[in-house]
Amino acid sequence: MAIRTSILALMIFSLFTGGCGNKSSSPDFAFIDGYLATWDRFAQGANELVPKLKRETPRFQQQLAEALTQGDRRAPSRLAFYAVVQVGGFIAYDSDLGRACERLVGSEVSIFTNKKGERSYFSGDLYFWWERHRSEFEAFPLYDEWQQRDFARKTVIPLYESATKKK
Repeated sequence: MAIRTSILALMIFSLFTGGCGNKSSSPDFAFIDGYLATWDRFAQGANELVPKLKRETPRFQQQLAEALTQGDRRAPSRLAFYAVVQVGGFIAYDSDLGRACERLVGSEVSIFTNKKGERSYFSGDLYFWWERHRSEFEAFPLYDEWQQRDFARKTVIPLYESATKKK
């Protein structure tokens, strides 16, 4: 009888905790940082990396969303870099990463709605959010390096500044 009770208790526990796996495990920052380094190489012209990026995007976004949700102080700098390295890219609001982003930035960052009604965070807005809040979180060296590059200083950042002035 005691064994049946223990098995029943374990089954009920599994139902309430989502099974035997640990859903709130620590995000894999080696994977997150590797993915971002790959994105950076692609942005610099390594077009052969597209299949790898497409294959790894769901896992990356899930890992980064989990890191943001857990309040990991390394995550915001990675979110900012992911946004800016896409140059004019967007993070879908109606995604796990978008919802985790919302918990981080709140109403400080506006949500862009396109003609199809899809809502997103614009990379330029996340760039400026990060610049205002960077001292509150851990830096990401690749972001800091990117920010010093001629392309970022002469093209991307002025693009974001121009887009902000038009709002």
